[in-house]
Amino acid sequence: MRILVCPVCKSTEIELDAGGYTGKYHCKKCGYVGSYILEVDEGELKELIEAEKMDKSRDERNL
Repeated sequence: MRILVCPVCKSTEIELDAGGYTGKYHCKKCGYVGSYILEVDEGELKELIEAEKMDKSRDERNL
């Protein structure tokens, strides 16, 4: 099963913008609107989430 993921915030709260008429997607979490969207399986989603956590912890240490 493929999961739609926001390229900005990595949220899975994605819906078609304007009912799919425009061919764009809308992220309910960050407000991103665009035609570019990540389409991943469950394993890839876990990897994305772990990479995001590692990036955030690295950024916090560098403050």
